Amino acid sequence: MSWQDTADGQEYASASAGGSPLIRAVVDGRLCLPSSVICRDEGDGKTSMLTFAFADVDIQITVKLTCKEKYANFEVTHIDDVDRVDTVIWGPYVTAMSGSIGESVGVVHNGNFAIGLQALNVKTVGGWPIELERPEYVQPSYSAPRGAEGEESESGRSAPDGTQPSDSKFEYEVCAAWPATEGSLLQAFARNRTKAGRSAVWNLPDITVEPIGGEDACIAGTRIALFGCPADQVLDTIEAIELGEGLPHPTFDGVWGKRSPVATCSYLITDFSESTILEAVHYTKLAGLRYVYHPDPFADWGHFTLKPGSFPNGDEGLKACVEAAEAEGVHVGLHTLSNFTTLNDAYVTPVPDKRLQLAGTARLTSAVDTAADQLEVDDPVPFRAQLFRHSARIGDELIEYEAVSDSAPWKLLGVKRGANGTVASAHDAGTAIGRVWDHPYDVFFPNIELQDAYSERISRLYASAGLKQISFDGLEGLYATGQDGYGVNRFVKLCYDHWGDEVINDASIVVPNYLWHIFTRFNWGEPWGAATREGQLEWRLSNQRYFARNFIPPMLGWFLIRSASERFEATTLDEIEWVLSKAAGFGAGFALVADMAVLRRNGNIAALLEKVSEWEAARRAGAFTPEQRERLRKPKGDWHLEAAGDDGWLLYPLARSKPLICSPAELQPGQPGGSDWALYNPYAAQPLAFTLRVVPTYGNEEASVKRPTVYTDGVYMTFDTEVMANQYLVCDGDRYGKIYDSNWNLLRTVQASAEAPTVRHGGQTLSFSCKFVGEPKPEVRVTVMMRGEPERVGVPAVRSN
Repeated sequence: MSWQDTADGQEYASASAGGSPLIRAVVDGRLCLPSSVICRDEGDGKTSMLTFAFADVDIQITVKLTCKEKYANFEVTHIDDVDRVDTVIWGPYVTAMSGSIGESVGVVHNGNFAIGLQALNVKTVGGWPIELERPEYVQPSYSAPRGAEGEESESGRSAPDGTQPSDSKFEYEVCAAWPATEGSLLQAFARNRTKAGRSAVWNLPDITVEPIGGEDACIAGTRIALFGCPADQVLDTIEAIELGEGLPHPTFDGVWGKRSPVATCSYLITDFSESTILEAVHYTKLAGLRYVYHPDPFADWGHFTLKPGSFPNGDEGLKACVEAAEAEGVHVGLHTLSNFTTLNDAYVTPVPDKRLQLAGTARLTSAVDTAADQLEVDDPVPFRAQLFRHSARIGDELIEYEAVSDSAPWKLLGVKRGANGTVASAHDAGTAIGRVWDHPYDVFFPNIELQDAYSERISRLYASAGLKQISFDGLEGLYATGQDGYGVNRFVKLCYDHWGDEVINDASIVVPNYLWHIFTRFNWGEPWGAATREGQLEWRLSNQRYFARNFIPPMLGWFLIRSASERFEATTLDEIEWVLSKAAGFGAGFALVADMAVLRRNGNIAALLEKVSEWEAARRAGAFTPEQRERLRKPKGDWHLEAAGDDGWLLYPLARSKPLICSPAELQPGQPGGSDWALYNPYAAQPLAFTLRVVPTYGNEEASVKRPTVYTDGVYMTFDTEVMANQYLVCDGDRYGKIYDSNWNLLRTVQASAEAPTVRHGGQTLSFSCKFVGEPKPEVRVTVMMRGEPERVGVPAVRSN
């Protein structure tokens, strides 16, 4: 195939890949190239029929070509001897185009010209059949773009030799675009799913894949669109394809989701209930947000029954929550794990559904009674598969086994009968026994037929309750059906067909090309087990590169508002502003995660959420200039934003000292503690502002410090007070200190002996002393915050840019 920019005649077909046929075919397990093609013009000037002959296997495949204004549509309409054809592959189309390679959207461009492939129905899967060897011109990994001479930039750190680490989000086989040795490639395929076969499936190397029925099971009807356009017209062209080919085209307030500002709306994640929904809405509005999202509303996954403790009135109770929130201008969403099926679900117990997905099947070679703890089977292979549990189904009974015998006769050993609330039964020789596909989340999976019931339940709940946001977490579980990206397409498309537009939806790390059209965005990045500034930071940054090259609205992930714990301090205002500044820099939304109990417990929550509202208002208004956004993106930068009336906002750069530690180790009895610290102020001279924390040692939470004193620039500043372990003393640069408990609840305000001393520009010594009380004595940690000159943010800045 030729890829030519008709505006300047530039040819983008790869000269080294040996040509790119429109289609390839896998016939009787063999990958074949067409030997010839006959083109018949249909006489309307737009439509042609292309008949490809595969002479070495005596197969012909007919493709209908329809030329549209901005793209060309290709559809397989007929296959001779169709039962012999396993797969038809669109491409790979190898191009000399390098630069931006959108592996999910199926678009490559060099900044000037773009080439794209779009799957036009669910049976057409972007990627390459996993059972086939990769073509020799495929790059082994997806590397991040490198800046000039390997410099560090927002795209990540380069190695000492200037190379970039792998930037792959997915494996080659599930990507519609991928780097080639001298450029890039585009690809998709469709399978004959009417036939059983064996293949690598998800995390298992060799699994029997059962056939399915229906039109989607047939290769005929697989369709793609190909296009070339100026790089700045990619979204215009894809929107034309969506509208012209009847693809999903979700909109928000009448604006296409890929362009709508709604797509990057931030949201609050909290565990509201029927009784607390209005409280959750209050916190959501305090943060200036429009969406509140429940992280774990279901008592089971499969039937998706709402937790009775939170929703005693079930679906109707949830609907009432939605209506109450909507009346306040707030939309409601729920989190799911797609087809993950909990062991308490009615599809599992007390009678396991026959449509639970199996990882293989054998037969009993002898009859068993209800007490047998060894089962003899004719094939040990399914029961040796590396899964999480050792579970199997025999009729209406689940069993669990400890091991498989090392030699024939093959036996399942240490069998627990009637597992998971099922009933132990006698079984005849020859009865089928299937290994149930499970996962470390302690769940099973449905087959593709049962999976449809999950889609229907989720989508009907959304439609009836009026829910407006979902994250399809765990979409990778859909691969357990053996139907690769088609199974994922089918699940999500069925949901979309029932709920229609206006539902923000994203997903876990599974993005088939077709579903790019349905998914609103992706909000990847989790906060668990790490400090706010550290939690998956490199992952979050690499996500922004992925979003940019795939024309996906940017999101920064989830961020946790914490209460104090043994590992972490309660969330502070400067941590929240760090998150908000990165979001403003990338133009990205995010999620704030906090249980209702945490929101109530944090004494600083109103200030935190009001600051969210301030930053988000500026971000949504497009108030930051490109140069400001570039500086805000830097991971180590701290910033503070203040409203400046009708003129917009003031943006202050901040410098935080590392924790300055005063330890009482080896002090003489009665000796006051003290430390001298080196401090550097990069900004102009300013009053000292600091946060002092008293940290207990060896678990002594009754310890304290008295009369904490700081000295610099010739001024002693003493607070004649006692600060207990796990409390804070905060001075904002004036004569007063505020004492807070561990969750930032204000306990009292104290006056110092003097005004805050001046922190000069440049380096200086900051001295500290106090009297330590208790044994073992606590530790003192002081963080100094310094503020630079503000710059204007808002309409004047935007207009001057």
